[in-house]
Amino acid sequence: MKSLTKALNRFILVSYDVIKNIAGAVMVAIIMIVSVGIVSRYIFSHAISWIEEICCLLLVWLCYLSASLTTVTKEHVVADFLSGSLPANMQKVLRSMIRIGEIIFFGVVTYSVIRLLPKLTNVSAALKLPRYWYYLPVLMFGAYMALAIVVDMVNDFVPGYDYFGQRKEEKEKARMEQERKENLEMLKRVDAFMGIGNEEGKGE
Repeated sequence: MKSLTKALNRFILVSYDVIKNIAGAVMVAIIMIVSVGIVSRYIFSHAISWIEEICCLLLVWLCYLSASLTTVTKEHVVADFLSGSLPANMQKVLRSMIRIGEIIFFGVVTYSVIRLLPKLTNVSAALKLPRYWYYLPVLMFGAYMALAIVVDMVNDFVPGYDYFGQRKEEKEKARMEQERKENLEMLKRVDAFMGIGNEEGKGE
């Protein structure tokens, strides 16, 4: 069990970095393609037919790439004004129920897309891209998000292998230490400045 938990957490850690880089590349690609479309339309008076089509496809991919990253970091927007008032044990039970519900949801979505993909035989108008390219990220990252939630639940029972959480804590500690050093440096500069001011006042 421990070896499996270790392997899953290692996969989540590595895949997060890969997905983050891909998402960044997709974002840059969208900006560049839209810029090319604007220049072509308003400067050269020539509209490129496939601009909107490729941007829609990339936006779908970017949406699920970003959702996967947010699932791993557990930074989704939540309304906890009711659950926060519950006792600690009830909060754990509620959190487990929510995660089970999320796994079921992603499982149903993934299964539905698997059944849908063979039926998508049409292609896009300009680039002639098969329509399943628009649904493929739903399948891939729906399954990935379900796996990330499962790993998060496993970490509650087998602690000590949450490599992503450990790296996040290390980065947070490093950031706080950097802020502390910057604040100390700023205080030293203020003290030095005030010391100079006091000396000038005494001289007068």
